[in-house]
Amino acid sequence: MGFFPLDRQLGINSHGWSERVERQVVKLTARGDSFDEAVADYEDLVGLRLPKTTLWERTQERGKRLRKERMAQAEKAWEAPKRQSIMPGEALEAVSKAVSMDGVKVYILGEGWKEVKVGCVFEFETQPGYRRRSKEKEDLVKAKHQTYTAYLGGPAEFAKLLSAEAERRGYNRAQKRASVGDGAKWIWNLTGLCFPTSCEIVDWFHGMDHLWNVSRLIYGEATAPGKRWVKRREDDLWLGQLHSVVEAIEALTQGLSTEAQEEIQSEAGYFRNNARRMQYQEFREEGYPLGSGTVESGCKNLVTKRMKGPGMRWSRNGAHNMLALRAEYLSNRWDEAWQLTLAA
Repeated sequence: MGFFPLDRQLGINSHGWSERVERQVVKLTARGDSFDEAVADYEDLVGLRLPKTTLWERTQERGKRLRKERMAQAEKAWEAPKRQSIMPGEALEAVSKAVSMDGVKVYILGEGWKEVKVGCVFEFETQPGYRRRSKEKEDLVKAKHQTYTAYLGGPAEFAKLLSAEAERRGYNRAQKRASVGDGAKWIWNLTGLCFPTSCEIVDWFHGMDHLWNVSRLIYGEATAPGKRWVKRREDDLWLGQLHSVVEAIEALTQGLSTEAQEEIQSEAGYFRNNARRMQYQEFREEGYPLGSGTVESGCKNLVTKRMKGPGMRWSRNGAHNMLALRAEYLSNRWDEAWQLTLAA
């Protein structure tokens, strides 16, 4: 295939694109909520209309390259010896960092709804604020500098990607480390494997959801007795008094059908099994985050807004490639990510 000297001078590749233009086009596609939006944004910027198929092709090619490079980095890091503890007297950075994990489903052609696992690594710090619950001034934990990774599939490969992301962020060198999530077993299994020195914390709002579920099972939907019961148990939970929460739930099983008793016992088991992860008074006093809002926001912005629009259906590879690009864009390191697509 021939190649014009001027094309080479202008940096135009075999697809008829300059590297700079392709970089911006792919960025528009990763940033927007749909390919149609990216087409419109490009037309507004340069006055030219690109076929949607062209954007798709270039996005898929760059996403594939980026995914390959990030996975290669993750595999290499995974094979290296892992630190399982902090050495006595080891100098750590005077910073607090956390990881958080969650899942959200997308529709994959020929497979149906499948879960995308999303991970977030972030710094956190306390700032003066106002606690609405206590109606008092109190130091509140704020997250900053969030970065993301995502994987369509099981926890084994996702663990490698999230572990590599945490390593890039210097997670294990932080003076204070936390892992925040809901009660899903895969989250805590992965935390134990990849982040064994972290403080494990169940998201406060997930805990409250389980209290409300007990209330609905016993008292019905939004009843006054149910609300009073939840308020008492919420106070116990806020103080980290999990034994009181478990006892109060188990006391409700008397006189119930076998099926209802099993549901109530399951909820009691949730609090019993996560008791150490729900010491909220202790966590507040030590300045740890209580919620997994960072990763829930990541699920919304990284996956839901971009990949669950009306009529959206994805091939498995197409979803993988978009997730790779979108995660880097939302992590505010597009330039670094683009260089990886050139190196692949």
